[in-house]
Amino acid sequence: MKLFQTVCNTFADWERWVSDYRLYEYDQLTIFISSLSPSFRMQVEQYVQHHLPQAQLLPMIGDASEQAVICALVSDECRADLDEMRQKMKISEQYYRSLFEHNPDIVYSTDLEGNFTSVNPVFEQVFGYKANEILHTNSLDYIKEEDIPRVRRYFYRTLKGKVQQYNLEIPSKTGEVRLFQIKNVPIIVDGKKVGVYGIGRDITEQKRAEEHIKYIAYHDVDTGLPNRLKFTNIVKQAINEAKGTRGTLAVLFIDMDRFKIVNDTIGHYGGDDILKQMAERIKKILPAGAHLGRFGGDKFSLLLTKRTDAQTVIEWTKKLLQHIALPIVYEEKEFFLTASVGVSFYPADGVDAQSLLKNADTAVNRAKQKGGNSVMLYATKMNEQVMYRVELERYLRKALEKNECFLVYQPLLDLVTGKIVGSEALLRWKHPKIGFVSPLEFIPLAEEIGFIHDLGRWVLTEACVQTKKWHDLGFHSLMVSVNVSASQFQHPTFFEDVQRALKQSQLPAHCLHLELTESSMLRNMYYSIQVMKQLQQLGVHVSIDDFGTGYSSLSYLKDLPINTLKIDRSFIYQLHKDRSDIAIVKSIITMGHGLRLKVVAEGVETAEQMKLLKRLKCHYAQGYAIFKPLSAEQFEQQVLQGNAVIQ
Repeated sequence: MKLFQTVCNTFADWERWVSDYRLYEYDQLTIFISSLSPSFRMQVEQYVQHHLPQAQLLPMIGDASEQAVICALVSDECRADLDEMRQKMKISEQYYRSLFEHNPDIVYSTDLEGNFTSVNPVFEQVFGYKANEILHTNSLDYIKEEDIPRVRRYFYRTLKGKVQQYNLEIPSKTGEVRLFQIKNVPIIVDGKKVGVYGIGRDITEQKRAEEHIKYIAYHDVDTGLPNRLKFTNIVKQAINEAKGTRGTLAVLFIDMDRFKIVNDTIGHYGGDDILKQMAERIKKILPAGAHLGRFGGDKFSLLLTKRTDAQTVIEWTKKLLQHIALPIVYEEKEFFLTASVGVSFYPADGVDAQSLLKNADTAVNRAKQKGGNSVMLYATKMNEQVMYRVELERYLRKALEKNECFLVYQPLLDLVTGKIVGSEALLRWKHPKIGFVSPLEFIPLAEEIGFIHDLGRWVLTEACVQTKKWHDLGFHSLMVSVNVSASQFQHPTFFEDVQRALKQSQLPAHCLHLELTESSMLRNMYYSIQVMKQLQQLGVHVSIDDFGTGYSSLSYLKDLPINTLKIDRSFIYQLHKDRSDIAIVKSIITMGHGLRLKVVAEGVETAEQMKLLKRLKCHYAQGYAIFKPLSAEQFEQQVLQGNAVIQ
């Protein structure tokens, strides 16, 4: 219990005393009053009736004076509860204020009409508006007009209780436009929606970095032209369009003659500058519907989509050679260059991009063999190819039955420890009549005729069984990677095939790594992710093979349930010579570290490449510089029993 006492000369003194001691907060209150003034007593009684209805008013027993003597007896429990509640509310408000005012992202709130009701300091700093300028104005007034319908939809969805997230370009007061990832959350008070909170993260630099990585992955750094990956995709797209219109195409390779002499004379940087000038020269005379690319080194690629009859192409190509032969200046010195051109036509010389490019390359090599500065067309032998394919299909269907297939194992090197930690199982086929058949030839054929499922199951089981044998010899940590084709991965029984292979071989699941291509996942992304999650729950590791050659989206890569990225050998081949390849490989490795993924480089053929990969902090490598693919017996003798360590 507490007792408060005062002496009041006026009714105002009474009101001030009640306010100072916050008597209206107490549920249990007894007030004693002594005063000779009836009017004062009446004022107090009316005040208590209206403002302190919970109080009991009693006369004070004793001598009265000219002044009003007032006492208040209260219960301290209620005050304690109120003080505690008030303290909690104060702390809660401080938490909210800290989150609001010190958040590194922009934070704002609006009412039900979309008018700003608050903005945090970062909002003011980023957009250049003071709070008093922007409060109570409509948020839609500060975005681009074309974005208003979209943002309005997100706003009303938020008011329906659904959190919304989207990207939005927002101009500042000075006109600078930056990209934000916006999240809208409904404000709910007493069960009613009274507005919207918005949180915006500036992702401008992140987006620029993604665009830059994407650009260097598909463009030549020196000339800005599409690189071989981008150009191949352009040819593929042109073929798809030509199929619908029954049109024709021409693919040209333009290879500078004896350009090595130029590089030896003025160095590679000077050579790159001359090639850059040459690219600009060629672009100026390109006909309509032409696409120019740099295929690598001193070789340009060109796609013609209009006026592609042989006579017209030859006439234009001769004019091209004349322009190339004009003197070119570098550091006040003139250089005279010539080029060889090879041409293949769609559909006469090939119906897919790889065939057209390969045949154009064959043609340009013939032109160079004849002395250069000339044009050579590709001549196909279609009948021979068709007969060979029919024969190959017949042999392939019986290859497993006749034990013509076998596996070789290419060791996988840990670049940190220098030790062999596993292998990649590679399928080989040797026919008694036609000899060794390239996997690049029979694997696509197996997919086409539906035989890939039988082949895939055999490879999976054989690789697991052999690796378990090595485990039994004492090499318990050895892992094995198995390539999985697109159609095999999408097959309904694939997961069961993996379980069966592990059960039959007794190989620990974590020692099996499955390598999937990007195309195999993109066929059915939802289904692919479900299967990959099942594999990881089983303990099997999942890798993306030939990374960088497909259509990787950085936005979904972080969500894929994978363990490893495998850099395609096309980026490693010229790694020690081509700056663009170094930039791409470095970006992939950095991205892998950021996503906590292991990174493997395949196709390592020189010690220089391996040193560079170590410096770039790549985790693993494989290639001829380490070991060629070995039979099981060779792998056991040279790698396992030899305790191979590569420095």
